[in-house]
Amino acid sequence: MSRNKAREERELNRVFQALASPDRRRILALLREGGELKVGEVGKAFSMTQNGVSKHLKVLEAAGLVKRRVEGRVHWISVNLALLEPARAWLDSHYHFWNQRLEAFGDYIKPRAQGGEEDGT
Repeated sequence: MSRNKAREERELNRVFQALASPDRRRILALLREGGELKVGEVGKAFSMTQNGVSKHLKVLEAAGLVKRRVEGRVHWISVNLALLEPARAWLDSHYHFWNQRLEAFGDYIKPRAQGGEEDGT
């Protein structure tokens, strides 16, 4: 595997690991809808400690899904949806693969379900 391909694979793994948590997906949705927010505002939207929010934000930052901007003591967080594109492309490629297989399976079982062909038993 080339270095570039290995790097892309690591980035994709970080994105999917970050998305594995329902809390992190909710944080991304909040930022997508609310735009850039203060870290404290993100914490107030959820029933978790500021430490918990901070841990989730660090995972999202490591995956590149959120950006942090600091103004004095205020930390602003915004979503970076561009990094979801490789994950979407990966999912799309697998969707098409499985969709084709399921359609072929449906074509195979449809006559049998309608009693048009014997199943050999």
